[in-house]
Amino acid sequence: MGVSTKDLDATTRDELVASVIGEVLFQEDKKFNEARTAVWNLESAGIPAVIVKCKNANDVAASIKFAKTNNIHICVHTAGAHSSHAVVDDCVTIDLSLLRSVTVDASTRQATVAGGATIGDVDSACKPFGLALPMGHVHHTGVAGMVLNATSGVGYLVRSRNLTASFLTSVTLVMSDGSIKEVNETEHADLFWAMGGAGANFGVAVKMGFSLTKVAPLIYGGDMIKFAKDTGPGAFCRCLNSDKTKNEIVMKWFEFFDEAPKEASSLLVIAPKGPIVIRASYIPCEADSNKQKAVIKEEAIKVFKPLISFGKNLIKTTKMIDYWNGLQKLGKFDPSYYYQKANLVDIPNKDLSNVVNQLCSFSDTCPVTNKGSGIIVMPLGGNLRDLDSSLVPTADVLSKMKWWIIIITEFPEGPANPQLRKDCKEWCRDVFKVIEPYGAKESGESEETYGSIYGNNVYRVKELKEKYDPDNTFSLNRNISANETIN
Repeated sequence: MGVSTKDLDATTRDELVASVIGEVLFQEDKKFNEARTAVWNLESAGIPAVIVKCKNANDVAASIKFAKTNNIHICVHTAGAHSSHAVVDDCVTIDLSLLRSVTVDASTRQATVAGGATIGDVDSACKPFGLALPMGHVHHTGVAGMVLNATSGVGYLVRSRNLTASFLTSVTLVMSDGSIKEVNETEHADLFWAMGGAGANFGVAVKMGFSLTKVAPLIYGGDMIKFAKDTGPGAFCRCLNSDKTKNEIVMKWFEFFDEAPKEASSLLVIAPKGPIVIRASYIPCEADSNKQKAVIKEEAIKVFKPLISFGKNLIKTTKMIDYWNGLQKLGKFDPSYYYQKANLVDIPNKDLSNVVNQLCSFSDTCPVTNKGSGIIVMPLGGNLRDLDSSLVPTADVLSKMKWWIIIITEFPEGPANPQLRKDCKEWCRDVFKVIEPYGAKESGESEETYGSIYGNNVYRVKELKEKYDPDNTFSLNRNISANETIN
């Protein structure tokens, strides 16, 4: 399947336009290019046959019907569009960017989130009530993509509050036949189970319900930027030099988070030919969310002292910050051309030193040295260790893995510099080989098909795919194809 705009005759186009109240954009329309490139990763900005900016569930249903009638693939652009499946060549792109509303009922601690809303949208709506939905690490990430088509929602709160998907209470889902289902624990309960991490396989979520948790208004967060011994400013000024190597700093971080309290979380960034960035956060558990600011700060500094004092901090910005407007906005990356590889891993202690040495060595060979490139590590563990493996499709893997490692490069010129683009992608793939042996493995299935995130739950997800989308209408995602056989 797959067509371009020129393959759609005037009557066919008019029928689509007449069937939706949202905006229909063909390739020659002035707003088309703006819509297709409204993504974080421009490398994923394909040229669809048509983009439908939907205003409601009926628009989504009409778009699906149009695609199936004309034998065209469907892709779904929720928000952020980090995925390479959001805006795809020759597809009908169901664009949910007009669906951004978030409403909060403080009395029931429930939020209703539209299908195109971002983390930032939810945080803004929750702040007046002192409530939060545990989510990812960057405010411009789409909530639906994070919950339905990724790792079920891993962020700064995951070690103490659990996955975003564990707070999901309902989904309004447009199915492959255009029907609209309310999916929750009592209606289509089997399908509701599949939403957290596999939901994009079954339909288009136009609305989601979540329960919320209480958080302290001010939490401890910020960066420790450390240059290794004889690098950075320390290579020229003795008083700025560290007494620790890059390998030692990274090993210390891994050892710290192997036993850190669940209130502590972090992002470790091994920057290409640059510093080690430790983005730290300390967020009290819900029962402790009313603690005084000074008490939280004192606890956080005590917890992070082993990392703060290890090596030399050239810059240290850790302080008490607003949870909603501070933490998620510490990392802001503008739209550009990116390539990344990632895996959930469990590295045995006996192998950790060797893995760290290889990652640090590779960081010095990266083809680019910009803010958008590096090796990023996030700690899992905490409450995830006790996660019921059947809670959501990804729980079997997330309960067993210790780290989430992302290898990413930014090549701002994109296809205008094909050699650099090629070199960046090859570097990511080479680094990925270091961690690949320690990642989750699916039973008889390829990483490309299942994303190594379902573990033993892959069988249950596949059965549901055969039940609810046997024709694999929704194929552009971490796909569980109904037509493949598990060995």
